[in-house]
Amino acid sequence: MSTAPPGPSTQAVMARGAGKALLGRAGAVIELLSFFLFTQMYGSQTFGLFMTLWGVVQGLAIVSDFGMTMALQRFVPGAPNEAEAGRVLKYAVNTTLSVSCLVGIAMAASAPLLARVINANAQDSQHLLTIIRLYAFAVPLWSAVEVATGAIRARAVFGPEVKVRIFYEQGFRLLFGVLFWWLGFLSLGLFISHLIGLAVTAAFALRLVNKYYGLRHLVTKTGLGGGLGREMVFYSSSMLLPNFAKKWHSWLPVIFLNMMLPGARGAEAAGVYAAARKLVSVLNVFRESFEYVLAPMTAARSDLHQREQLREMLAFATRVSVAAFIPVATLVVCYRHELLRQSGSEFVAGAGAMLILVIGRSLEVVSGPSTSILAMIGRYRIPFFNAAAGVTTTAVLAFLLIPMPELFGGGLRGSMAAAALAAAGGINMTALMGFLQVRYVYGLRPYDRRLARPVATALALSAGMVALFHFTAGMWRTGYFILGIVTLLIVLGALIRFGFAREDAQLVVPKKLARHLPFLLRR
Repeated sequence: MSTAPPGPSTQAVMARGAGKALLGRAGAVIELLSFFLFTQMYGSQTFGLFMTLWGVVQGLAIVSDFGMTMALQRFVPGAPNEAEAGRVLKYAVNTTLSVSCLVGIAMAASAPLLARVINANAQDSQHLLTIIRLYAFAVPLWSAVEVATGAIRARAVFGPEVKVRIFYEQGFRLLFGVLFWWLGFLSLGLFISHLIGLAVTAAFALRLVNKYYGLRHLVTKTGLGGGLGREMVFYSSSMLLPNFAKKWHSWLPVIFLNMMLPGARGAEAAGVYAAARKLVSVLNVFRESFEYVLAPMTAARSDLHQREQLREMLAFATRVSVAAFIPVATLVVCYRHELLRQSGSEFVAGAGAMLILVIGRSLEVVSGPSTSILAMIGRYRIPFFNAAAGVTTTAVLAFLLIPMPELFGGGLRGSMAAAALAAAGGINMTALMGFLQVRYVYGLRPYDRRLARPVATALALSAGMVALFHFTAGMWRTGYFILGIVTLLIVLGALIRFGFAREDAQLVVPKKLARHLPFLLRR
């Protein structure tokens, strides 16, 4: 099989799109800032209740979406004209918004039942019914954000989502979260501030839909047509469980911890675990950035005669994301206690769970973006069965292991470690199945010999990071954090310079940055 580099246009478009998506993920520093502030202001137990209900909302929103976000990315790139793309948009948006409103009403009506199974501390329990009924509005708001940004992504436009998802949702939530805490709304403040952020985000997301499609398509009287309508419904329904699994590998352990541990202990365990999970999510930035770009580009290149381009796209995405993952994961592992301590001393109990989650993500990233490839070119049943296997693995492991914390050291630490192992098991079950199917069913190899040098370089540089952090662990805390950030930036620069071939490095490094830092590129 040829390993010649692909045409510059395909790789360049993918690299530019991934760079914009990565910028959006890097902008999540606002989310991390709000995370640290919220845990300190509202405490681990209220934060745990918030994360538990946000997990419930995410699950219900996925049901409301009905796979339309992925359907947009599959059918819009192949639409023969604007009218056809507009009909796909209309069907997706109208379906998602109508179903999400009904689901939100059902959540509000089920508030008494949810209040009996969700654990909270004494203060939050007094307002629990009001919180659940109020937060039910998050289901249609989040569904609107998801389907609107999915529509923009289907146009292979990745930059505007940076502003919408990070600076509006997270920025407004941070602003109003601090304001409500200052006013003394310690139980309702987090939830109201998030609703405000979601409402602003949904408004701006729909504005982008108007820019790239035109909202007139949503009110036209034309339908999809029988053939395309049936195919879109069949595809979107088959994507429901895979989308559900992608979110709930992470959220199921949070919800299980809250519901299976009594009273305030359940809320605290959910909050501390959610903090560890959030910090580990930083490791997803490289893989997810390429997945965002690969999905619509794969849909546009799903024909057999374009499979060579797909192989090269997959191989390029894998070697960049795997190599970059290694030093970032090293920093997170070495600094896990210090990072958790920024939220409060009680959060350090999540260090063991954090280590397990990092190992789990390490195993996942080596499979490459196989799941996204399958969703675009695979038979509809394949992603469904992969997701079912992963969610089942997570749920079964969580149900069996969380009640046995003594296997992992006992106490809340043991329960959280058990939850982390359940999450890692489910994530890697889905990832492994996807990798094997992409490799042996569709003949797409995420690995080739070009992967060896960047990975070897990353491992060598990471070994140096471990030694440096070990000998400087007792230094002044602020200086220790600055050292970690500076070291990571230097290591990533060295990885680009010595690990990647010049052709890859030119695509990884933006042209403006390369002009200012020419030493990043090999001669």
